[in-house]
Amino acid sequence: MVSPIDGNSSVSQVLQQQHQQVAEQQALQRDKDNQQEINRQTQERAQAAQTNNDPDSRIGRSVDISV
Repeated sequence: MVSPIDGNSSVSQVLQQQHQQVAEQQALQRDKDNQQEINRQTQERAQAAQTNNDPDSRIGRSVDISV
């Protein structure tokens, strides 16, 4: 017969520690993923701003200034 795991057993403590470690690892991974997304968006915005300011990117656009 298997005895139930109570809150004071060493098995319960190990399982609780493992659960806590997994939760901490998941939180760290979420933070890392969030930071990567922020970095990606920042880089994307910087590239878009550079493209908008680059005179070569305006090639092909014309304005009729004749009167």
